[in-house]
Amino acid sequence: MCEAHPCTDGTSVAPIPYEGFFMLRCGAFLHESWYTTILAYYDNKSCQASNRPTEPKDVPLDLNPWTALKKDNETTARSERVVWLIFCLTCAQLAFLQPYIVVIPGERANVFSGLLCAVSGVSAWMLVKKNSPFLKSPELIILMVLTALVTLSGVFSLTPLSSSLRGFVVLASGLGGFCCARILLDTQARQVLFAWLSLTMMGAIVALCLVGYILSGQVERFLDVNPHPLADLMMLLSFAPLTFVFWGKRPMALVAVIVLILSYAVFYLSNLRSAMLIPLALAVLAVLFGTLRLRYFAALLVPLFVIIACFFYQLPKVKIGPEYEPAYYRAENYPFSWHIAVKHPVLGTGLRAPREQFLEDYQVRYPYVTKEKFAESVGRVVTSENIFLTFMSELGFPFLILYSACVLILFVRLARMARNNEQANFLPALAILLPLTATLMHFQVVDGLLYPQISWFFHILLGMIPSRRNDAG
Repeated sequence: MCEAHPCTDGTSVAPIPYEGFFMLRCGAFLHESWYTTILAYYDNKSCQASNRPTEPKDVPLDLNPWTALKKDNETTARSERVVWLIFCLTCAQLAFLQPYIVVIPGERANVFSGLLCAVSGVSAWMLVKKNSPFLKSPELIILMVLTALVTLSGVFSLTPLSSSLRGFVVLASGLGGFCCARILLDTQARQVLFAWLSLTMMGAIVALCLVGYILSGQVERFLDVNPHPLADLMMLLSFAPLTFVFWGKRPMALVAVIVLILSYAVFYLSNLRSAMLIPLALAVLAVLFGTLRLRYFAALLVPLFVIIACFFYQLPKVKIGPEYEPAYYRAENYPFSWHIAVKHPVLGTGLRAPREQFLEDYQVRYPYVTKEKFAESVGRVVTSENIFLTFMSELGFPFLILYSACVLILFVRLARMARNNEQANFLPALAILLPLTATLMHFQVVDGLLYPQISWFFHILLGMIPSRRNDAG
């Protein structure tokens, strides 16, 4: 049995209760006296630097939105509430891509959404105090280096204007989302409100997908032109229903489970093979972390296998064979992306720069496609259909190594927190880990971070991971 233990501010922490269909194990943290003293000193200094009271982070969230809204209004200034509203409006525009305004005719980059992300990020930066710990964090230096690398890659690209615009969108959505999470989502009330906003948006997205399929046979009809980024978006927003499943009361936990089930139905209707298989891998991960009981996992396996078997049975034969374009294109892009990267190792070719010229001295290795057919696909698709291969060939090795290392560090930190049943700031760590894992897996078959809506929410979740494990409480 877990006993309540004192926090540095004198309050005591109650054990985390079991709610819904999953079980969160309860554990007590044992601290040596010297470590507790250092942690208390650090918490007090951080509290003074941010001018906000220290909040106990090991207490399960009060998920009442009205309580969170009232608390947020009582503890924040009007200017911060205005920035919060800008952030929420940006999230809504990116979730539904409405309104969609073409800023530069002829350019495929979604510059309008990028501008909204930039406005949100700059507005959040205006709230940062001079003595804020974030300004002293090495993360700030890393963000500046990544910005410089993307900027230089665009300037020296084979297509400077187009690549620079694409780079702006990637930076604005990625860095903007990360900084907004670090600056705005630093209180329990804000994270509760963001969870409710995300749950509402995901429910609306699922409903629009189902209506679109009924009317036209396409789940993406009202939201996007491609089901892949739509699947990524739902995976990322699933942190909200997972939070309610883990910690919500039974009615809300049931609603959250229904939203998750319907989102899986959308995956089925979209004919995305990768999206259909990822939830099974996440269920295995939940078992390994001790959150999903083995008997519940065994009960899930039967319907999952039946659904997956039916899904692949109804797929056209051409979509399963090795000659199918997504299959040969993604497989061949591993050696082809490396072939490009070694010729432009420092800054890459620039985002979405043409690749046809690199086929002249390239030998196709995939046995089920000819060089002519692969060249036709390269001219049409342009990117590697794998975000890490795209970063390697189009932004260079320095960007790929630095960015991947940062993501890996945050991901490992989050995984350790989930294993120990800790919280990522105020949310259950596993509720963030599972969506990030699903999205990273899906990034192996799609350039997800080139879409501002995906990059925005992906980096928001990364920004909600504490910069140090001690920050988790």
